[in-house]
Amino acid sequence: MVEKELKERYEDEIDLYELLLVLKKRAKWVVGTFIIGVIVGTVISFLMPNIYQARATLWVDSLLIQSFLENLQLSNIKDTERFSFIIPLQQEKPQDINNLSLSILNSLEFKRKVLINLKQYYGNRNEKELLNLERAIDSGNGEKLFKADIDKKTQSILLISEQKSRELAESILRIAIEEFKKELEKASMAYSKVSSLKNKGEGGSFVLYVVEEPNSIKEPVKPKRGLIIAVSAVSSLFFGIFLAFVVEWWSNIRQNRSLS
Repeated sequence: MVEKELKERYEDEIDLYELLLVLKKRAKWVVGTFIIGVIVGTVISFLMPNIYQARATLWVDSLLIQSFLENLQLSNIKDTERFSFIIPLQQEKPQDINNLSLSILNSLEFKRKVLINLKQYYGNRNEKELLNLERAIDSGNGEKLFKADIDKKTQSILLISEQKSRELAESILRIAIEEFKKELEKASMAYSKVSSLKNKGEGGSFVLYVVEEPNSIKEPVKPKRGLIIAVSAVSSLFFGIFLAFVVEWWSNIRQNRSLS
């Protein structure tokens, strides 16, 4: 009775040695699938177009902060034409200014204006890319043109555009910044009217400072070819092992049928 139970238990257990024998027997399937997977992954990764990223950093605030910046710029104008600064932590920017900025930058209407100016700038060049961007905006995917977000550490506004051309990505951000200035001027005028009704003498102006002009790196950010090839290699290896066991299982079925 005990011997019968032990025999049934061992029959139910997986014999690792037998699995290794199966893999050795069907090694051609494993190796072949692995090689094909790596080749396919490599070819696909190199057929994918290079995507370049352009970035810009903006700061939107009230006229009080702008006067501070102008004084700081005048004091440093003798040393260099450009300067950078860090807003002190105790001078926190009201959240509604960032909310206003993002609502403008991320609106589809604003991005359509940017695209119209972009078409005028490029004329007959890059027609295919501009058409794809127009379709993306019409479908509600405005992030294909550019995306705006808030840097949690500095509370500045980050503009990022990822395109097949470095020049196109940088041009999108430059035009977006120019259009954003116009929209802020409109918002300032509207806010000033409302503010003057409530309390005369209060200024409602918003100002824009470009902390980092649109720029891009030479190397593409996408596709990550090394990662794609590595994932293809691992996936094809596991699929090859699975395929080897399937082939062995099917071979055993056919053999049993022939014997019966």
